[in-house]
Amino acid sequence: MASPADQDRVPRLLVGDFDFAPEDRARLAAALGPDALLLVRGREALREALAAHPETEVVTSFYPPDETIALAPHLRWIALPSAGADLALREGLVREGGPVVTTARGIHAAPISEFVFSVMLLWARHWPRMLALQHAHDWPAQERRAALTARELHGATLGLVGLGAIGRRIAQLGRCFDMRVIATRRGAAPGETDPDVDELLPLDRLDALLAQADFVVIAVPGTPETFHLIGAPQLHAMKPSGFLVNIARGSVIDEQALAEALRAGEIAGAGLDVFENEPLPADSPLWDMPNVFISPHISGTSPVYSRRFTDLLLENLARYRAGQPLRNVVSLERGY
Repeated sequence: MASPADQDRVPRLLVGDFDFAPEDRARLAAALGPDALLLVRGREALREALAAHPETEVVTSFYPPDETIALAPHLRWIALPSAGADLALREGLVREGGPVVTTARGIHAAPISEFVFSVMLLWARHWPRMLALQHAHDWPAQERRAALTARELHGATLGLVGLGAIGRRIAQLGRCFDMRVIATRRGAAPGETDPDVDELLPLDRLDALLAQADFVVIAVPGTPETFHLIGAPQLHAMKPSGFLVNIARGSVIDEQALAEALRAGEIAGAGLDVFENEPLPADSPLWDMPNVFISPHISGTSPVYSRRFTDLLLENLARYRAGQPLRNVVSLERGY
């Protein structure tokens, strides 16, 4: 299919099931024209809308149906509201000669970075224990308070596996806490530096990062290259006092190896927002581990998500109309 750079015009029709806020719907309608915007609720409704409107040029959805391209023969662009494109890649929507696929990479940096520090502080300041004491109306005697002595983020080493938009914002917040920040980045050259980190390493030196870090944060895309990037050997390389946070994709961590490492005390704890299978199965041992925080893939949610995605979509619509390259185009070769 042709690139959107081939023409200079407004799309004939944008169809999507993203839940835009009313004011953002209005902004899109103003930019496209009221007859060029069709928003529905749910994947089945989206499938039906595409079947009824073969003239669709743009689709926006977290989960576009795998038959999207077949249903929309004039499709030129799929605008994903997600930071990653793993589902679109698995379903074959990113292909040579196919429509351009873009992500919303970058709009999640603020909420996810704040989420990461909320989890790290919950762990470092023993908030689960203190809340249990509060609920029990229990003011511990002096000798019992020693167990509540906090670890400081100040001076601790923050290890970032990935230095994209999200990883970079986490690094910047780490600096605000006076942490030492080290990071891996795909393609980083030996000796390369970065202004937001104290030490930058290529991915093949991951074990060196793990051995130094008090807190390890996974911030890489889910690709074949990163599948089970963190397995038993990498968990063994971490400090026994190390705390692991995953806000990337569940596929990056071997969950069985993680559960075994946590049970054996090879690492101290973990904060997990993403999992290999979602919802996390009820029989997963991670649910009942006292040193694990579990959240249901919500680290990137925010009351201003719609606004930020709409800002990006409008910018890309302007680029589409002008025949300019779009932002955040997914590379089939890279996988993001």
